[in-house]
Amino acid sequence: MDRRFPPTRLLTVLTGAVVAALIAGGIAVAATGRDRDSGHDHAHLDTASGLLVTTRSDLRMCVEPGPRSDAPDSVRTVLLTALDRARQAPGWSGAYGRFGYDPATAVHLGCPAPALPERYDRTVLAGPGLTDDPSAYRVWVYVLDDPTADRVLGPDRPAGAGTAELMREAGNLFPVSTALLVRQSRLADPTALAQDLREALGLEPRAPDQIG
Repeated sequence: MDRRFPPTRLLTVLTGAVVAALIAGGIAVAATGRDRDSGHDHAHLDTASGLLVTTRSDLRMCVEPGPRSDAPDSVRTVLLTALDRARQAPGWSGAYGRFGYDPATAVHLGCPAPALPERYDRTVLAGPGLTDDPSAYRVWVYVLDDPTADRVLGPDRPAGAGTAELMREAGNLFPVSTALLVRQSRLADPTALAQDLREALGLEPRAPDQIG
């Protein structure tokens, strides 16, 4: 069965709940548009693209390997391996196929604004939050040691996806970067990690109460 999703569903696969929650909370962000001083266009929403905003030209992810990681470069290597497997998803071509992909730049060690939530739930927000200038990173990966994962995700959850960045377009808030919180032991299973990345990239739906 063809599991590809139409372009307009790319934004709803992961984080529809967080949009509604933040709008209900009345959180404001500066409106997008033309920067009168610099003459450059701000980012705009692009629902036909897996990258989600017009200022991104290739797929990039950032990763926070965690304070107890002894080999951050190995974390990057594992993520690249899992990403290669995630790219085999049927929806990849329509969402990302026309954009550049360079393994040398696809995974960056260190995220610009690392921030962990106190507890994972359906509306979790990790990363910088609301912005009118989204980063280059479509997915922000946070690798958690077991004590941190037990506290944030819960003892039985190996991974969880939420929102890293949102922006306002036409009066509404939309998630434009995904936060993937993943237990360090999950890195030993590239197949499972590839599934997590497919969900974070909007290539497969994730049930709101799904564990793992």
